[in-house]
Amino acid sequence: MATEYDGQRRRWCGPARAPVLNPAASLGQVLVNVLERTPQKPAQANADHGTTMVCDELRRRAIRFAALLARWGYRPGDVVALMARNSDNVAPVAFGCFLAGVALSTLDPSFGAAEVEHLLRLTRPRAVLADRDALEVVRAAASRVGLRFDQPYGVLLNPGAPDTPPDCFLVDAVLQSATGEEDSYVPPAWGDTAQLTAAIVCSSGTTGLPKAVRISHAQLIAPYQRVNQLDRDDTILCFSTLYWISGLQMLMTGTLNGIRRVITARQPTPELAIELCNRHRVTLLLVTPSLASDIVRTLPASDRLESLRLFAIGGATVPERLCADIDARVLVAGRGRSFVGYGSSETGNVAYQLIKRNDSVGFLLPGVTAQVVDEHENPLGPNEPGELLVRPPYPFLGYHGDADATQATLTADGFVRTGDVACFDADGFLFLHDRKREIFKYDCYQIAPAELEATIGELPGVRYVVVVGLPEPDRPYNALATALIVRDPGVPADTLTERHVTEHCSARSTHKRLRGGVFFVPELPMTANGKIRREAARQIAHGYWARAK
Repeated sequence: MATEYDGQRRRWCGPARAPVLNPAASLGQVLVNVLERTPQKPAQANADHGTTMVCDELRRRAIRFAALLARWGYRPGDVVALMARNSDNVAPVAFGCFLAGVALSTLDPSFGAAEVEHLLRLTRPRAVLADRDALEVVRAAASRVGLRFDQPYGVLLNPGAPDTPPDCFLVDAVLQSATGEEDSYVPPAWGDTAQLTAAIVCSSGTTGLPKAVRISHAQLIAPYQRVNQLDRDDTILCFSTLYWISGLQMLMTGTLNGIRRVITARQPTPELAIELCNRHRVTLLLVTPSLASDIVRTLPASDRLESLRLFAIGGATVPERLCADIDARVLVAGRGRSFVGYGSSETGNVAYQLIKRNDSVGFLLPGVTAQVVDEHENPLGPNEPGELLVRPPYPFLGYHGDADATQATLTADGFVRTGDVACFDADGFLFLHDRKREIFKYDCYQIAPAELEATIGELPGVRYVVVVGLPEPDRPYNALATALIVRDPGVPADTLTERHVTEHCSARSTHKRLRGGVFFVPELPMTANGKIRREAARQIAHGYWARAK
C-alpha cells in the first residue's frame, strides 16, 4: 500500500479504496448494526473490577441513554459534555449520544478549573456527565461562564460516596433499567452525516489552551475499512480517555471491528501496562512515547510481552531508537512489532508505518491526499521540507466557537494546515521534522527541537528530554536552544552531565548547539495523556536559565 505522487500538481495520495462501512449512514445506525451481529461477544473488559460487557449489553445501554436524551428533548445541534475516566458506562453514553444525533463534547478528568471553563465557554453543553470527584471543578467553571444546565449532573464513577447529591443522578442506575424498547429500537437517520457533528474533541493543548474540534459522523465511520488487518480474537489496551482522539479512535476501532477492549480508570504507569498486557493477553497496545519508553525500562531484561502483536506509539515524535528498543527488548521476535502512526484531532489518522524506513511514519492511508508547501504556499516536491497540508476523505467541521481559527486551519479546497514541517521521499514515505510553531532560529539557521531531542535521546541515561528556544538577551531575534532532561532513575549524575550532552550535540552540527544550556530536572510538565507541555517547559527552562545567569 504505497503513496502515489502526482508530479503535475505536486500532491501525494493514499490508495483509492471505498470504505467497507457506509459513511452516509448515521454513526448510531452503523454501531447498532455491528453490535447486533455478535451479541454475546465481549465488547469490553473492566480491568478494575474484573467484569465484562458483551455487545448486546453495550447496545442496550446505548439505546437507553439515547432514549433518555429523547425524553429530555435533545436534538441534533445540542451538546452533552463528558468528563470521565474509562469506566463501564463511558462507551454506552458516547454511543447513546451518537444514536440521538447529539454532539458529545469530551473533557479529561484531570483538568483544572481554567481548562474546563475554557471548553465550557466554547461548547455550551446542555448537560454534563462526570465522575463524582470532577463535579466541583465543573460546577465552579460553569458558574464562572454563566452556564446553567437544564438537567441534573450525571455521575459515572462514584467511588466510596454514600449518597448522591441532590443535583445529580447515577448513570448506572438509568442504563441498567430496561425500558422495553431495546429490541424494537430502530436507529434514526439524521441527514447529511458529513455535516453532522458526532463528537467535539480537542487539540492536544501542549502549547496553550486547546481548541474544540468538531468531528462528523462520516469522519468516524469512513476510516474503518481495514477490518482484515485485525482479528476478532485480538484485545486492545489504550489508556486514553475519550478526551483524546486516540481514545475515541480505539473505541471505534474495537467496536466496529468486533474486538474486545480492556478499560481501566487507573492512571497509566509502566507497571500497570505490563500487568494488564499479561493478564488480559493484550495483542494491540497504544501508548505515548513517554509511556513506551518507561515500559522498556521497567520490563525485566529476561521478560517479553508475549501476547503483543502490535506495540503502537503515537501522540508525539517517536525516536527510531525507541522503536528498536521495543522490538528487541519488549516483543517476541517474529511475533510482534513496534508501529508508528501519524494523525491529529483535525485530520484523523493520516499515515501508518506499514513498512519501516528510518524515522518515517509510513505511507498515506486510503483516501488521504497531502501537499507540502513553503512559506508562500508554493507546493514543494519530494525531499523538500515544508508545512504539511492534509485532506482526509471527510474533513473536520471546524473549531466549535472559533470561526477565525477554523478559517486559518481549513483551506478552501478542504486541506487542513497541520502546522507540522514534513517531507516525502522519492518512494512516498512521509517524514516529520517538527511542529512549525516550535521551530526557532539562531543567526538565520532553523533549529527543529525534535532533531535535537532525538540526538540527546541517543545518550544512555536520558529518560525524557525537551528542547525549547529562549530569547538571547542582547539579540532577542535569536533563540537559544535549551534542554531540560530527566535522568533515568539510578543513573549517577556524573555519567550524564551538561558537558556530555553539549559535546554530543555539537559533534553533530556546528550551528545546532545548546547555547541556552542543559538543565537536569526531576520531571517534565505533561498533559494527562503523556505529552510534554512545551509552553510550561519553556517557562521552567527560563527560570533555570535566569538563576544560572
